Amino acid sequence: MARAIFRILVILIIFSTPATVLNAQTVKFRHLLSVYFDDKGSGMKQPEGVAYGEKSLLIVSDTGNGRLLRYTIQEKTLKAGSEIKVPQLTYPLRVQINSKGEIFVLDGKKRRILRLSPAGEFKGYVDPQGLPSSPAVVPRSFKIGTNDTIYVLDIFGERVIELSPDGKYQKHLEFPKGHGFFSDLAVDSRGNLLLIDSTRRMVYSAAREAKGFLPLTKNLKDYLNFPTNLTTDGRGRIYIVDENGSGIVILGQDGSFMGRQLSMGWTEGFLYYPTQICVNEKAEVFIADRENNRVQVFTVVQ
Repeated sequence: MARAIFRILVILIIFSTPATVLNAQTVKFRHLLSVYFDDKGSGMKQPEGVAYGEKSLLIVSDTGNGRLLRYTIQEKTLKAGSEIKVPQLTYPLRVQINSKGEIFVLDGKKRRILRLSPAGEFKGYVDPQGLPSSPAVVPRSFKIGTNDTIYVLDIFGERVIELSPDGKYQKHLEFPKGHGFFSDLAVDSRGNLLLIDSTRRMVYSAAREAKGFLPLTKNLKDYLNFPTNLTTDGRGRIYIVDENGSGIVILGQDGSFMGRQLSMGWTEGFLYYPTQICVNEKAEVFIADRENNRVQVFTVVQ
């Protein structure tokens, strides 16, 4: 009798447990490696950005040293770490790579997006052409989407601007009413746009042909402290960097909570004020671990 009652209690607990709690066990990170140095043995200094491209290319914004670093991923190791340094780039933050291997990087002091060749040569600035209104554009972040479309998070104009690969204006979406402060945006494989509100700790979304953003989640205060960056993987899962909380929160495509990974610390596998995250097709996760002066690589396990 006691054993039967115990089984009933277990069943009741399982079916009364919120789905978010059960989902929390579905996605986990396993630490693969950390990288601290360039190919000459010089250390990183407060790296803020990381981007993965084709041919196993990884670009790191070595922000404190005012440069980019180029790595190649081979058999779960990072090779080389050659320097890319141009006089036009003073304080690299967010970085992206398009399908042609061109490197795009946001300069945090100039508040301008630079375009570099695959070899790291300066090709010009991404200044939106043909905007329907005159207000200055102050990018907080940007992302490269499908077909190399460029999406700019313009905090001055309170909008997301869509540009063609050569920088020509296509359209824009206004920020939703009642928002807090948007720190980053992402675009998934279906062309859906996502925004992360750092102060309200919410994610907003807009479908490809939508006229505006709608809340994808409620306030995520139970899981996030101060989120500042997000990305998606090929399955539509959303990865949010909790900068002040030194962790990563994973959401489903519908905004459902799927877990929180990692925590604050200094040893391998821990984070200390992380910034940008990216995920490749092999479910490898790359995180700019700013205050630990390194980039860490994890793999997603289920």
